Amino acid sequence: MNPKNPREESIFDGALQLPPEQRENYIKAASGEDPSLRQRVTELLRAHEGDGETLKVPAVERLQQITVVTWPPAGEKAGDKIGPYKLLQRIGEGGCGYVFMAEQEQPVRRRVALKVIKLGMDTKEVVGRFEVERQALAMMEHPNIAKVFDAGATESGRPYFVMELVRGIKITDYCDQNKVPMAERLRLFTQVCLAIQHAHQKGIIHRDIKPSNILVTMHDGVPVPKVIDFGIAKATHGRLTDKTVFTQFEQFIGTPAYMSPEQAEMTSLDIDTRSDIYSLGVLLYELLTSRTPFDPKELLASGLDAMRRAIREQEPPRPSTKLSTMLAGDLTTVAKQRHAAPPKLIHLVKGDLDWIVMKALEKDRTRRYDTAAGFASDIESFLSNQPVLARPPSSVYRFQKWVRRNKVAFAAASAVALSLLLGGAGFTWMYFREKQARHLADLEAVRSGQVAAFLEDMLKGVGPSVALGRDTKLLHEILDKTVERVSRDLKDQPGVQAELCNTIGEVYRAIGQPGRAEEMHRNAHELQSRGASGKSADAATSLNNLAMVLCDQWKLPEAESLHRQALELRRKIYGNTNASVAASLNNLAIVLRKEGKLAEAEGLHLEALALQKRLLPADHTDIAASLNNLGWVYRDEGKFGDAEDAFRQSLAMQKKLLGENRPGVAITMDNLAFVLCDQGKFDEAESLERHALELQRKFFGSDHPFVATGMKNLAMILGDRGELGQAEELSHQALTLRRQLHGEEHVEVANSLDGLALLLRKEKKLPDARPLAEQALAMRKSLLGDTHLDVSSSLNTLGLISHDEGKLPESERFYRDALSLQKNVVGVEHPFIATTLNNLGLTLRDEGKLDEAELDLRQALAMRQKLLSPQHPAIAASEKDLNSVLSLEGKEAVRTGQISKR
Repeated sequence: MNPKNPREESIFDGALQLPPEQRENYIKAASGEDPSLRQRVTELLRAHEGDGETLKVPAVERLQQITVVTWPPAGEKAGDKIGPYKLLQRIGEGGCGYVFMAEQEQPVRRRVALKVIKLGMDTKEVVGRFEVERQALAMMEHPNIAKVFDAGATESGRPYFVMELVRGIKITDYCDQNKVPMAERLRLFTQVCLAIQHAHQKGIIHRDIKPSNILVTMHDGVPVPKVIDFGIAKATHGRLTDKTVFTQFEQFIGTPAYMSPEQAEMTSLDIDTRSDIYSLGVLLYELLTSRTPFDPKELLASGLDAMRRAIREQEPPRPSTKLSTMLAGDLTTVAKQRHAAPPKLIHLVKGDLDWIVMKALEKDRTRRYDTAAGFASDIESFLSNQPVLARPPSSVYRFQKWVRRNKVAFAAASAVALSLLLGGAGFTWMYFREKQARHLADLEAVRSGQVAAFLEDMLKGVGPSVALGRDTKLLHEILDKTVERVSRDLKDQPGVQAELCNTIGEVYRAIGQPGRAEEMHRNAHELQSRGASGKSADAATSLNNLAMVLCDQWKLPEAESLHRQALELRRKIYGNTNASVAASLNNLAIVLRKEGKLAEAEGLHLEALALQKRLLPADHTDIAASLNNLGWVYRDEGKFGDAEDAFRQSLAMQKKLLGENRPGVAITMDNLAFVLCDQGKFDEAESLERHALELQRKFFGSDHPFVATGMKNLAMILGDRGELGQAEELSHQALTLRRQLHGEEHVEVANSLDGLALLLRKEKKLPDARPLAEQALAMRKSLLGDTHLDVSSSLNTLGLISHDEGKLPESERFYRDALSLQKNVVGVEHPFIATTLNNLGLTLRDEGKLDEAELDLRQALAMRQKLLSPQHPAIAASEKDLNSVLSLEGKEAVRTGQISKR
């Protein structure tokens, strides 16, 4: 007995989702004024109950699509062959077809998924839809979409196609079973969005996006979502096949809980890609809350017309509202599945994520995201603490996002929030409207959530003058008082205390107070290292935070040790499936670069970058940061061209994602200017550096370490251009600021001393230059050790000063010591080595050691010609210096490029 039309099957499928006692009322409501329709559906149900094995369709598949269903005879079974494929077991079934796991032996041996139409089901409509799915999949090539390998027909003429076997589970089940945190859920979701975007670019609308059609499988230990089942797909331009005509008019296509309002119309209204945007919004809603906007059972029980009306007209609750109105036990379960406390989960979802989801769920499709890629981009903005497009861009809102990125205004909010919390002020939280939720075990999570929520609200009351660092004295006072209260009044709340210590530490670090930041992060680390919590993700975060602030202060051995511990812990927790592992790799590599361990640093940066490219979209702020960090390693290795490329890629990506005026953009611009100066590209370097310094002063105020670095770098560029007066003034300012920020003994102070000494030497102020250079050398040896690459820079500076003072043997000794150290650290070829050889050659020339001078100057020129661009001014300088020796020897001068051809 066959359903005669799509509406008949729609009602039949809907009835199967309900308990038997509810089916009669549903069928009556759905059939309306058509008693014959009601009778046919009732008879179908009786036949189904009598032959359950013949139409055994899982609940998640029954609502998949509307097809012509018939009662087929027994079809293929395990052990049979279809074409060259041996059927192993049935792994799926829909109304019109079976899906088998099959084995292919030739030309390659592999297991595949084979989908075949059931016997007796090869109607024109079913064949049309089958062909649609095959062609849709065949058109696409994307890592998050199941691939089609082959197609054919059985001996009886029924079509089949063979596709990639996706061994996975529904995305929602994967996330819940593995207690995937919210950030990782969102990153998985962005991959799904980009897969759907690919389909849209190929002219395909999926029309049935739901968890059972998105499976998560593991590739090399990394979770990868795969979009499957394009069985009711639609072409955006024309038909995929002439056989699809029966799916195109007045049919109820899709799964009601995930169906867009225009799909629910059941009219000839054109369905475009924005219908998939709506379904993606429902999927995101479920990933956030474990619920769909409309309860599927309630939709079906309400009858067909009421169901369509609800989808078209009824506004669903925001995700945060859905969470806050759950029963306490349900909310606790949902929160645990997201690795969060209930109040913290509600707080996280409330705001931006609410706006993002509700934009995707707009009834008016013109108000939804235009593209799936745009949807994914807004999620990335949320993850990066950037303004999202989904909410009105008010000045208050944009300022809140700036504050989150810069961590400055948290201090004032913390003081007020803590005074209310610790002083016993009453908080009202929707989660606690049910009395049974007030049990002692939730107390710590509750208070933590309250603090986080209140801090969020308090941001609106913080003025821009404070946020931009113009009232740092007041800010420091507020922070200091907050710290006193945290340590005094939260001794019985270690989890809350640790969380606040970490937050306050980040504020101190952001405003250039690394010593206070270290104190707070040490407190957080000690609190979270006790007992089982010492092996948690939060403990890894505390280790990472403490290590970063130690790195800021050049306390490198301890920073390296802590970063290695954080990396080990994160790998134990996540394997290589979490972006925090890549962050730890990056942070450890930064320390290693500062220690001069360049080869290991480069390897870790490349490993981090590869992991991020697997886990994250192609354009992501984490990837931009990794490229920036890799650029520094390349620069120290003397690979100036590679460094420039890395910095430029990072800068372009940040501008694309964040816009021009962002702190990270200013920092990367500064780095790019530095390496451009290394290559003699002084015009672009100066322009970039001036712009970067302007932005840094705007974002960080006038007394921040980044500003000191910008001034020092600009002074270096101006010095190389011969603008010595302005360069000296800036260099003095940078040194003064660094001493104020770091004290007398600090690596950055040593860097400024050395840079200023070089400028004074160029100005012939040798009595002023020597003591600064000697102080820089002593400080670098004390802080970094005798074998650090920075020590060779100081030796070179003193060699230059000694040469100009006429102390040639001393100059020679400094250069030879520098050369020996550099070769031990960076090998035998490096631009720094070429510089030292050139300097040594000039000293040997003036000592009358012409043979040795010629040899060293030839090596320096050859090395520069090999490592630097042909236009680099250092090459011309080397040729001039070598020719000065050749002239004294009565030899022919070298011509441009001559050395490199020998």
